[in-house]
Amino acid sequence: MKSPTVLNYEVRPCKFVERRMLLSVLSRIIPLFQQEYQYIGFGGLSFTDFKMFHRELHINQMFSIEYGYPKEKLEFNKPYSCIQIHPGRSIDELSKIDLTKPSIIWLDYDGCLNSDIFEDLEIIFNRIPHGSIYLISCNRQMRNGDNQEYTKSELKEVFGPLVPWDIEDKCCVDSKAPYTIRRMLELDCINTIKDRNRMLEHRLKFEPIFNITYEEYRGARMFTYGGVVLNESFNEKLLHFEEFDFVGTPDPYKIEIPNLTYREAMALNQALNIEDQETLLISKKILKEEDIRKYKKCYKYLPNFYDVRI
Repeated sequence: MKSPTVLNYEVRPCKFVERRMLLSVLSRIIPLFQQEYQYIGFGGLSFTDFKMFHRELHINQMFSIEYGYPKEKLEFNKPYSCIQIHPGRSIDELSKIDLTKPSIIWLDYDGCLNSDIFEDLEIIFNRIPHGSIYLISCNRQMRNGDNQEYTKSELKEVFGPLVPWDIEDKCCVDSKAPYTIRRMLELDCINTIKDRNRMLEHRLKFEPIFNITYEEYRGARMFTYGGVVLNESFNEKLLHFEEFDFVGTPDPYKIEIPNLTYREAMALNQALNIEDQETLLISKKILKEEDIRKYKKCYKYLPNFYDVRI
């Protein structure tokens, strides 16, 4: 996975917002289940998610799977001794980790949806226990070798039974692709759990939580999907996600960051949800209505970047 050598994951604003959104929900889930979690992900060279989850969620057992770099380079760059490096492909390395422990797993793939993602999913869902969280991110473009959107028949040829039988025509155009990817992932999650339940005394279920899209400036068009595995008897209302407007949305929740100056953002903070003050900022041509709408959706999770001389 070579994106760490191309992009600095520490300073991508949309990715930062998504990361903080996920953290806010995970911070709600973890105390509820009162379990000791392990974290599994793709650390790259910056290990951004690992640093955040170790500090904020106090997770002390972490596994980074990374392909394409010498293990020595990955060991040198890991920020904490509690991170175990697994050099190799996720489809090979996941089976070497004890997935029967409560886990938070975020597989943030560089590329587009492919069969390896579903193989990883099935390895995970055949083993993770109650209270475990699964997340997957990938490029949401669904295109063939000629860089054209898959036709419905091409999609079925590539992914076979992973494609829902009632998938609509033009399901892979950019506006429809996130819906298609979500349906395919959700179908495989549910079916894998259903097959697993035949062997279990205490049946499990999957509760979808995340359905997020974003696109960095001149960057890849990304999609994140995920949820939590629960005992079938567990009442998911106990998760209390009502305050999060990005959780459990039927349509993809789009992260869009308006281009505001520092003074504009500070003025908007003081005027938020006060209609006449918001209108005043618009009438004075300081802000556009669209900027305010976008800002309200993400302002709690926005990064602050500073130029610091050390």
